[in-house]
Amino acid sequence: MLPKVYIIIVTWNSSKHITNLFLSLKDMDYPKSDWNIVVVDNNSSDGTINKLRQWQHKMMNFDTIIQNKKNTGFSGGNNIGIEYALKHGADYVALLNDDVIVEPNWLNNIIEPMEADQEVGLCQPLLTRYPEVHRINNFGNAYQFTGFGYSVGEGRRDKEFFTQFEQEKYEPAYNSFSTVVIRKQVLEQIGLMDQFYFMYHEDTDFCFRARLQGWKLLATRSAVVHHNYKFPSKKNKIRYFWLEKNRFYLMLKFFKLKTLILILPAMLVMETGLVLFSIYRGFFGYRVKAYIWVLANLRTILKNRREIQVKRKFGDKKLYQFMTGIIDFQEVNNPLLKYIGNPLMNFYFKIVKARVD
Repeated sequence: MLPKVYIIIVTWNSSKHITNLFLSLKDMDYPKSDWNIVVVDNNSSDGTINKLRQWQHKMMNFDTIIQNKKNTGFSGGNNIGIEYALKHGADYVALLNDDVIVEPNWLNNIIEPMEADQEVGLCQPLLTRYPEVHRINNFGNAYQFTGFGYSVGEGRRDKEFFTQFEQEKYEPAYNSFSTVVIRKQVLEQIGLMDQFYFMYHEDTDFCFRARLQGWKLLATRSAVVHHNYKFPSKKNKIRYFWLEKNRFYLMLKFFKLKTLILILPAMLVMETGLVLFSIYRGFFGYRVKAYIWVLANLRTILKNRREIQVKRKFGDKKLYQFMTGIIDFQEVNNPLLKYIGNPLMNFYFKIVKARVD
């Protein structure tokens, strides 16, 4: 008998994705007696619930649909599903985006390395784009020390990427929660996702908390999931607010005072550039809104910070082992960043990394 896995799927107006997702789940190799599906719907209005109920009749192990009366966000929806899974005896909890398509052996090939190494708390597959399945979407996430996370391998052809990146599995800075499997003991120890994020960086936060308790993170190439991913439109300016306010929140929550002082010069340089960039792109107002949000919520941020600092088993050096000084992301790459910004930031990163505790 294999470990019991509960697959959590959060939906929100997901009607167009459901058929492809559930057809792929139906063909999974993992024994049907050892996995169950729980869907948490964030108040969809496009017929998602009707499609989900149709699939319930077709799959013996799709036993639960939880309907929220409002959109609780990515973290809120998943937390509801995780709590249900833990109450019903899950050994592992798998989080799946509503817009993915799984390969039949994806779950087997994640559970296997996790069972082989009990220190691995989270593991993710190689995520490829769909329908361009030979182009990478995510093979773990990198974290640049001034707070920017980005997908490793995004946009690269798989053969080209793995010619240079020869590891079959490795420890990323943090996992992508588009598809991830979490050991129940991690959830029992560190709790659920922080709903203060609502969307973006909640996966970074969760992985940092796990790592500070001594858990390993893993990305494995042997498990493959396809992601029907579209890079957000530049017109989606409100996204910029969520990303930036959560970036500040995460850094203030986790990094020790000494680390924050060490990175301050780099942050000032970065913020100056970002302010100018936001003016040029027309979303300076959202940047100001992010600053205001931090100030308005400073009391809660400091409260959450104290909780992290008390519970952590390791210092910032544990996190810095897996960080980077550069931003190497295809969607935001430009000559100024490549030839001036990245070399300067990487030089300063090495200085900071040698001094953090």
